[in-house]
Amino acid sequence: MLVEPSFATEVLNALPDATAILDRKGSIVAVNRVWRMFALDNGGLPEATGVGVNYLNVCARAAETGCADAGEVLTGLQAVLSGATVESDREYACPSPAVGRWFNSRITPIGGSTGGAVVSHVNISRRIRSEQDLAHRASHDSLTGLGNRMQFADELQRALGTQRGRRRSKADVGILYIDLDGFKAVNDTFGHDAGDEVLLDAAHRMRSQLRPQDCVARLGGDEFAICAQRIETQGLAQLALRLEAVLAKPHQIHGREVVVGGSIGIHIAAAGESVGEAIRLADQAMYLVKASHHDPEIVTSPADLDLRNGDGGH
Repeated sequence: MLVEPSFATEVLNALPDATAILDRKGSIVAVNRVWRMFALDNGGLPEATGVGVNYLNVCARAAETGCADAGEVLTGLQAVLSGATVESDREYACPSPAVGRWFNSRITPIGGSTGGAVVSHVNISRRIRSEQDLAHRASHDSLTGLGNRMQFADELQRALGTQRGRRRSKADVGILYIDLDGFKAVNDTFGHDAGDEVLLDAAHRMRSQLRPQDCVARLGGDEFAICAQRIETQGLAQLALRLEAVLAKPHQIHGREVVVGGSIGIHIAAAGESVGEAIRLADQAMYLVKASHHDPEIVTSPADLDLRNGDGGH
């Protein structure tokens, strides 16, 4: 059955993905409506990527400007046109100032004596956003939006690795372990909705005291932790005092002022210290603060207490 050229054009335009037909040398011989509209919608010129343009050259120019994705698409296209592979797929980000988008470049050969290839850019933004949302939910606390214990451990692991990479003689990764004081009484007296409001407010107050490179997480219940990179003991103690001050400010609950403070243990991680050990020592320091009511600038970690008592921590 002979297929009228107009029918083939209508079929091409009916495809939902931006699609171009290339000859065996990589020149574009046909494009569909979505391909043309994508260029117009994103400030491009149809003649720059339309019929008659060599798509190999388009990819090569983009690769020369530093676009790694374009270089990989070029390699895949060359492989398909030469017959070295039967398909080339490449996922890549294609953001704009207002919209984050992702596409899959799919290149398949045209058989027979004609040769060439079909190039389609499949919009996979919805799937990528769904995957990112799932990953975010897996690593963040659903109430406060802060990182959870898993995410905090990952951040701390990176910080400790960076510390080793700098080969500094002095440790400079600080950990704060924070437990809210009197929080259970809020839940018992005013209900869990009021408790959630306190947790949200406490998280906001803590974030307001941190530097961009610092990381705060909710470990669970009313326990939080902060990783502060490139900080000395004095700076970490001062941060703890600022956090203690903002956490001690009253919360408005059902028309009443309720104070929910925080016991804060601090610890400077030693070079080579593991994530689990660093968190454990900061946790121990917090319990010493809670039990003894010493200020964070005095009570840091058990090791620091030993040093101040003159026994070198051994």
